[in-house]
Amino acid sequence: MKVMGIDLSASERRDSGVCLMDNLRVRTFRAKRDEEIIALVRKFRPKLVAIDAPLSLPLSNEGLRQCDRELLKRGVRVFPVNFRAMKQLTERGIRLKALLEAEGFKVIEVFPGGAQDVLGLPRKRNNLAGLREGLRQLGLRGVKPDATHDEIDAVTAAYVGWLYLNGLVELISDGQGGGIVMPLPYPPKFVSGVSLYRKGFYWHAHEAWEEVWREADEPYRSFLKGLIQTAAALIQCDRGKWKGALNLIGRVQRYLSRCPPKLWGVDVVNLLAQVRTFHKEVSKLAEGRKTQFNWRVKPRITLEGATVPFKERLRRSKTDLPERQKGVMLANHV
Repeated sequence: MKVMGIDLSASERRDSGVCLMDNLRVRTFRAKRDEEIIALVRKFRPKLVAIDAPLSLPLSNEGLRQCDRELLKRGVRVFPVNFRAMKQLTERGIRLKALLEAEGFKVIEVFPGGAQDVLGLPRKRNNLAGLREGLRQLGLRGVKPDATHDEIDAVTAAYVGWLYLNGLVELISDGQGGGIVMPLPYPPKFVSGVSLYRKGFYWHAHEAWEEVWREADEPYRSFLKGLIQTAAALIQCDRGKWKGALNLIGRVQRYLSRCPPKLWGVDVVNLLAQVRTFHKEVSKLAEGRKTQFNWRVKPRITLEGATVPFKERLRRSKTDLPERQKGVMLANHV
């Protein structure tokens, strides 16, 4: 799944950073003119183009859109569209979006600096080397040690685009049908685990959540343990080990029962109700009253505010096998 991120400069006389991301492997480029950027998009045909530039104008003369005001409320610094070079950048962004959409490409607006804040990464001006390393820790491969700050922001833009395609972002509306796409404000490894779980990679979801669980305090420890055991129970169902699955589901109910109604955007009450249905289904199999598991009872994990994800895989993926190599968990299985 190819995504292109563009850290657009206000002027065509200056370099813009461009990143092609294909299954979390990145390649970065620099381009000046719109024609050069469009040529790269045409060459690689990404499913999505994520541009770091305002792609709409404010409805008032204040220079701030509805989405800009919302980010300011959240403590994320943004500049008014009419501030210095921002006006020129906005005009260029809107023009480039129109040109790409005319050729059938999907375009979204992203804000790498704000995304880095949400993801717990340093911004480029504060610690460029730390930002590079933080992106690698998210599972991105191919980030060059000498990548420029423009290229690194383009990588961040592409990553947010990847999250968008996986339904793991929120759209902060500009009140005009568009807005800024931002990562969900939850731990990145937790969100990665949700993505893996949705795609039937239950072992790897288990591993991702376990990393977060090791550092978590209550009630998040119980919540994560419930998710980890849910993934483990689905693995047992895939193997036809009904008694083992039943034992794990019982633990899940105990862990989730300790949690408040909502954690990290998950409706825990709804999830617990789904787990009870899951328990009833597996009980019938363990008692010999059924012979085939109904995968439609798989508990679904939905994050509040998230964009609509791709169709959920119910059965376990055939390639969901234990892997211990560094980076395999996310890089090969998302």
